[in-house]
Amino acid sequence: MFDYKEPPKELQDKKYNSTKFKQCGWCEYASGTHRYQYCIEGKCSLLKSYSKEIKWNTECLLNNVSKNEIESFVDYHNYEIRNCESSILRHKEYIDILNKIGSKSKYLPPLPDNRKAEHFNIDDEIAVFVEEENKWYFGEVKNGYRHHDGCVSYRLNGKYNQEGNDTSFPYVGGYPGCGVAIPYVMLKSEYDWFKENLKEYDVWYKKSYNKDFNGKKLKIAELNN
Repeated sequence: MFDYKEPPKELQDKKYNSTKFKQCGWCEYASGTHRYQYCIEGKCSLLKSYSKEIKWNTECLLNNVSKNEIESFVDYHNYEIRNCESSILRHKEYIDILNKIGSKSKYLPPLPDNRKAEHFNIDDEIAVFVEEENKWYFGEVKNGYRHHDGCVSYRLNGKYNQEGNDTSFPYVGGYPGCGVAIPYVMLKSEYDWFKENLKEYDVWYKKSYNKDFNGKKLKIAELNN
């Protein structure tokens, strides 16, 4: 835990940007460790990135600088702009190359880490592997905890709470669920595709399960039913 010297209580409610060019704490150009509307400590964004560190009560560092120093700050930001422009061009080149390669690549359902927030939509048919039973269950996506915000909830045929009214943990929102990046949950259409392309599933799950989930390795969900 960091131990920062913070402003007294009577000053903490100052409005954001109320001390611009006077004091660093509530200035919009103070960048660093913030709490609420003020910066506890950090650097001034107008200066060079390696310039002097500031505290919330530091007097504006620009009040006593020379014209020459200001010119050096301008030169620094122009240099950063050129770097950014070069980086943008380079990344655009990378995108073009990857899109060309992608246009010739084979189809494979997205890896769990590459799924978009809207990968699972309400009423989509879903396939979920229950590790304890070594069995796949099928059902549909339901509106539940953090839908389209990193999680997916579902109703499974013949499994779990069927009515969606259980709000005890882990059924927050009424239905069981998990994160969208967990490999043992997928769309039923993806499951069916993998059943027809078992060699591709072998490629997919070796990449998907190659990490820990909540501190443990998940059992690989074979397509055995």
